[in-house]
Amino acid sequence: MIIYPSDIIEHLEFTDVRSAVSKYAVTNVGRDKLEHLLPSSDQREIEEALTEVNEILSIYQSERSVPALAAADLTSALSMLRIKNAVLEPEQFLDVKLLVESYNRLQKFCETHLEYLPTVALRFRNFPPNLEIPAAIDKVLERNGVVKSNASSDLSKIRTQLSRKRTSADRLFYKAVRKYESLGLLGDVREGVHDDRRTMGIQAGFKGRVNGLLHGASNKHSLVFIEPGECVEINNEVAMLVDDEKREIRRILRELTQLLALHQDELKAFSRIMAEIDFIHAKARYALAEDACLPSINNEGVWEITKGINPVLRHFHKTKNRSVVPLDINLDPDQRIVVISGPNAGGKSITLKTVGLFQLMLQSGLLLPVHPSSSFPIINKILADIGDSQSIENELSTYSSKLEKMKEFLKTSDTETLFLIDEFGSGSDPDLGAVLAQVFLKSLNRKKAYGIATTHYNSIKSLAASLPGVVNGSMLFNGNTLEPEYLLQVGQPGSSYTFEVAERAGIPKGLITSARKRLKEGTRALDELLVELQKERHALGQEREETSRRLEELENMKARQGAQIKKLEDKIQKQSQTNADQNEQLMWGKRFEGLVKSWNKATNRQMRKAVMDRFQQMLSDRSGEVQKVEKKRLSKAQKQKKARLKRLTSEEVKVGDKVKLINARQSGQIVEIKKDKYVIAYDNGITTTTERDKFILANRKM
Repeated sequence: MIIYPSDIIEHLEFTDVRSAVSKYAVTNVGRDKLEHLLPSSDQREIEEALTEVNEILSIYQSERSVPALAAADLTSALSMLRIKNAVLEPEQFLDVKLLVESYNRLQKFCETHLEYLPTVALRFRNFPPNLEIPAAIDKVLERNGVVKSNASSDLSKIRTQLSRKRTSADRLFYKAVRKYESLGLLGDVREGVHDDRRTMGIQAGFKGRVNGLLHGASNKHSLVFIEPGECVEINNEVAMLVDDEKREIRRILRELTQLLALHQDELKAFSRIMAEIDFIHAKARYALAEDACLPSINNEGVWEITKGINPVLRHFHKTKNRSVVPLDINLDPDQRIVVISGPNAGGKSITLKTVGLFQLMLQSGLLLPVHPSSSFPIINKILADIGDSQSIENELSTYSSKLEKMKEFLKTSDTETLFLIDEFGSGSDPDLGAVLAQVFLKSLNRKKAYGIATTHYNSIKSLAASLPGVVNGSMLFNGNTLEPEYLLQVGQPGSSYTFEVAERAGIPKGLITSARKRLKEGTRALDELLVELQKERHALGQEREETSRRLEELENMKARQGAQIKKLEDKIQKQSQTNADQNEQLMWGKRFEGLVKSWNKATNRQMRKAVMDRFQQMLSDRSGEVQKVEKKRLSKAQKQKKARLKRLTSEEVKVGDKVKLINARQSGQIVEIKKDKYVIAYDNGITTTTERDKFILANRKM
């Protein structure tokens, strides 16, 4: 990706974002890579990076625990494995073990959650887990790095002998101490150690009365340190065993190093993959902290930024206990350039910087703190003129510096360029600078580049209103409270509110009145017109909000009345059916009553049989009618249920909605929508992916 000039990375505060993300890394490689992160223009590479970050973010959002990553730097250890007869230190072995175990856990985790981590899991496909290396290291080393006595039979024998000899040496030493103590030869410091040999502190005047080897004296030579003669031989034996122990330990560690050397390519791959995962993991942790998401990527040259929050601005405001007003702005082939005007400190530059920062973040594989419905294209160039980039070294003036940049803009801009120009036309004579800026704007527009420019010049606002593909925008300002609202409104230019801001700053009204009189009549009239237009638009906006609220209330009332009417209709229908059932039961009751009377009047067997035959026939007829009615009712109920279910599963849903699977009691929340797939997270930590016809909104009844 072409970034011009290179210092716009600092001007757009992308360096602050990189620093914030790098703090979540645990490896030196991952941290260094994040601190030097730069955007790419390879769409496939960008989308893959964003997908990986989003996959790990989804795991965090489902409140699953991602296995811890090993943080040790194995650069030195891996280099030594290439050297013949090299021996790693115990600490290096432990770092290797942690790396391999961390890799094994993460590989298994990705395999277990393959449904949610399909892209991340691909990084592990060529290197299965390795159980041999941790087992081999565990066989040799304790957790604190001490070589185990059972690492070899020879080491076990040496340490057993060493333990016995040291016990004997201790016994002989304390016997000698007690002997010379009883003779009154010991000094204030009774014992010492020199070259791993235990010594007695003897008063210097009595050194000739002690049998042993002299190892040194105190600073004032009042004491001499002597190894008791009784201990010399056994201490020599201990020293020899210590040497034997060191040689055996080194032999064991050499063998273990040789074993690791056979796996050095595998270990390099493990180390590389873990650094890559740390790199992705840090991005996901940052996204979680910033409430960021994955916007859609389009190839139509459309920026649709909804509820965008500049993360650097949010952190700055957080220290001052203030909130950030979200940004909404659209750019597309029909509205490629937005010229933003409005008062100073009203948010013009922040709007411009936020768009640029989002583009740098997105093309660096970082998720964005925007609404999930937002959409961005991938571009090849981002050009910016922000701040005073005057070069002292080559003695360029501020305006000359701006002209140098504009020359580059005009030379390189195309349909895959986003340009950002702050204070368009400034830096020179206002009239001349504005005229030249108009020519530049026309040229950039002809090249069909995309961009945002801020300005105070009315002539540039006027041109923007007449050029196809260019539109004015203004930062809202409350003329009553004289406070900026930091909201961008696209469609009309804004006033700079020069006099209003001056009044707010405490400039005497007399001076402001004098300045108004000196202003050209046409300029003053135009500025006052812009102020009035903005006030009227603000009032219309409030009326529109009130109208929308009233319409919503009416819609709700209509829905409630419709529900009430439906309830009454159901009640009437149910009562009608009840009446019909009661009439039918009454008719059948009378028929059965007639049969009873006929039975009572029957005087012989033949007459009673005729009555019984009629009774059985009536029972059969009644049963058939009941079955027919029940079948009809069941069919009608099924059709109604099916229609209601289809209606409920066709309702529009969005991320954040509470839903429940059909015929399930527990409700969950939609955390992600992937085309026709919906990811639902439940309170118990379980996450499922399903189609739209498998769930309904939680507040709906079947």
